[in-house]
Amino acid sequence: MKTELYKLNNKAIARKMFNDGQKIKLYANKVNPHNIWIDAFEIQKDEIANSVINQTFDAQGFDFIVDRFEVYNCNYETGYYTAFYVDVEVKR
Repeated sequence: MKTELYKLNNKAIARKMFNDGQKIKLYANKVNPHNIWIDAFEIQKDEIANSVINQTFDAQGFDFIVDRFEVYNCNYETGYYTAFYVDVEVKR
């Protein structure tokens, strides 16, 4: 089985998948996800729950993480908004 990167259409779908425990990749919206210079910021609810920073992120949730990502990573060159991606297994 091969995995491919699939772009999610909106934040609500990404939030639901995050709450279901799936790994979500965050990019600024103008960034090509296959870019060698800019890597994804990966988030997964299970990993955050087991981390030291649990109190900060768990209290605020998905929206807090996305807002912090946009503050530090989104700008004129890379795009002002977050694009959400997920790895999907493809049978070929």
